[in-house]
Amino acid sequence: MPEPHTHLFHVELEASGVAGPAVLALPSWTPGSYLMREFPRNVVSFSAADGAGRSLPTAKTDKNRWRVDAPADGVLRASYTVHADEISVRTSHLDASHGFVSPAGVFAYLEGREGEALRLEVEAPAGWRVATAMEEDGSPTAFRAAHYDELADSPLEIGTHETFAWEVEGRTHRYAVWGRGNWDRDRLMLDTTRIVRTEAALFGSLPYRAYTIILHLSPGGAGGLEHRDSTVLLADRWGFRGPAYESFLGLVAHELFHVWNGKRIRPAVLGPYDYTREAYTRELWVVEGLTTYYMDLLLRRAGLIPQARYLEKLGETISRHQQQPGRRVQPLVDASFDAWIKFYRPDANTPNATVSYYQKGGLVGLLLDLEIRAATGNRRSLDDVMRLLWTRFGEPDVGFPEGTVEALAAEVAGRDLTAFFDRCLRSTEELDFDGPLAAAGLALRPAHEPRPGAGSWSARTEPRTGIQLKVEGGRAVVANVLAGTPAWRAGVNAGDELVALDGLRTAAETLGMRLAEKPHGSRAALTVFRRDELLTVEMEVEHVPPARLAVRPVESPTPEQKALLEHWLREEPARDAG
Repeated sequence: MPEPHTHLFHVELEASGVAGPAVLALPSWTPGSYLMREFPRNVVSFSAADGAGRSLPTAKTDKNRWRVDAPADGVLRASYTVHADEISVRTSHLDASHGFVSPAGVFAYLEGREGEALRLEVEAPAGWRVATAMEEDGSPTAFRAAHYDELADSPLEIGTHETFAWEVEGRTHRYAVWGRGNWDRDRLMLDTTRIVRTEAALFGSLPYRAYTIILHLSPGGAGGLEHRDSTVLLADRWGFRGPAYESFLGLVAHELFHVWNGKRIRPAVLGPYDYTREAYTRELWVVEGLTTYYMDLLLRRAGLIPQARYLEKLGETISRHQQQPGRRVQPLVDASFDAWIKFYRPDANTPNATVSYYQKGGLVGLLLDLEIRAATGNRRSLDDVMRLLWTRFGEPDVGFPEGTVEALAAEVAGRDLTAFFDRCLRSTEELDFDGPLAAAGLALRPAHEPRPGAGSWSARTEPRTGIQLKVEGGRAVVANVLAGTPAWRAGVNAGDELVALDGLRTAAETLGMRLAEKPHGSRAALTVFRRDELLTVEMEVEHVPPARLAVRPVESPTPEQKALLEHWLREEPARDAG
């Protein structure tokens, strides 16, 4: 990276023993993010030579591949540049402040030799250092990988980032932090330690020699991408206080859980990879959904959130799921299979046609856990399913066949769960929360309804339009219109700019308040700009009970209900950082 401000990585691949024409390929996608991101589009130049520097003819044969004539001396040196100027956990970024390498988008491989060991050398500007999960090979800027898959799964942070490391359960853990913010090193280390130890207790041990967390701080940043022995997190630079910090810890718990579930416990198609084509699976509800379920549960077990907060978050998740019309359209396994063309490419109709395998998958994980606990008298749980997955597939490092989780869950529960999985995975029937929650002495209630013993209450309503707004340049623009709602029936379109209600200017923050003043069943004139044309549509005013739900304890739980709730949402003994 001789001129970081140009955003260009200069890459050279050298291979010996090349006896004939060679094909070099650059991936189109990165594991953990199921979208063809077409990384070869960022390649700016490409050339090749032999060991003596003699130029070799090259030809691009498809979007991913370059064919190079055989070098006479058997040594191939391919040189190319990659433009990297996108800040995300999935894409590479290089500027004057740092270089982040998302390996699948930068490192090509020699077809037919992906399984060979390799050495990576980094030539960084003076004063810059390297953080990665790969082991050093003789110097702090040289690393070794057993094969291409390890290289592709080992992102690099290169720059003047702040680093700190400590030991947990005899393993080195380290943060590499790019960017300034209000994070607290000691608190971050202590809370991360609690998460690591809680997850290690679930599976029995830590499966890595060291774990690296690359943390990028950026205004409004949010997201993470799992790797086998590391993760990349993007967080808001001021998000280390209050509820935002709780969300960050959830992100840490989620990505660390992928060390087991997703990277080692994985569907058979997810490793070894074909980096040039889609890897279809109906099991992303396992990889991401069960990980989402355990995310908050592990924060609770680690003592990082109280039981009441866990139940509050659960109610919020159920509320969001039940407000998505797409839950009645797309089965969970289809959401997984179609991730490549739908989940990462949302459009105006996405809420009406799809369901999230993260969100619904997490709720199915909840129901499955409670189903197993109820079936076994609270002697076994989803934890036992995860441990079986680990010992039979994760620890041996072999992918599991489709349907494995269903079979193991039935084995643990000691009963046939076909009907449960058919309903939750392969149909669009509503998820049944009442029975499973009742087994734990809990009930799903409207959030505005007071807790038992808090006195009487009167039902209230709020206006429902079905319009989801976004603000663009100070303008209130319709992002989505939910199917079956008043705005849907009135013909409001995504992209419409909201201008006025009943002839008076309105805005995103005042629309609900204005509609609340109008009687249920009356009509409202909504004026919008649509492709620069001013028009007015008539919309029915509809008042409905608030859609927000809460999970609350029942008034007089039985001893069995108490025992199940206590064991399910237990806090495990805290241990400080080592």
